[in-house]
Parts: sequence; structure tokens; C-alpha cells
Amino acid sequence: PGDIVKEGEELFNVSIMKQEKAVLAPTDAMVKRVLKTADFKENKQMVSVREGELIVELCPVPRTCRNEACGQPIPMENISFCPYCGSPV
Repeated sequence: PGDIVKEGEELFNVSIMKQEKAVLAPTDAMVKRVLKTADFKENKQMVSVREGELIVELCPVPRTCRNEACGQPIPMENISFCPYCGSPV
């Protein structure tokens, strides 16, 4: 959660009958929450999912700090300064 993804970037893989399918981000977005996780490389176990089940929820990309050295997402709409570096937004 909190990661910014670009349109076409791989979000996760689904394995069906020994075939893998990459699920890509449909648009630029921020990961709001992840409902199912598995680390197959580490523990060699998959997580079952059903058709239509929500796995990852995306939300619009928030404003980001204009300071190129910072670039952090701004968590609120009604603030004038970046809470990370203090630069005006």
C-alpha cells in the first residue's frame, strides 16, 4: 500500500493450470490496499483466489511534492507545504 504504479506496470501474477498471467495496472494509480498476498519465491506456497475476488485496490494518484529531491505524495488536499521537506506545494 502507498506504492505508485504506472499504466501497464505489473501488479501481480495469477497462475492457472500451470500458466501464468500478469495483471497490469489499467492506469496510473496508487495502491490503496492489498487483500491477498503470497511470496512464492520465499515460501513456495500459492494463495487461492476465486473469480471476481478483489486482490488489490487502486486509488487515484495524490498530488506530489514539486521539489524534485523529495517527490513524496501529499496526503491531504488542504495543506500548503510538503510534510516531508517543507517545500511549498
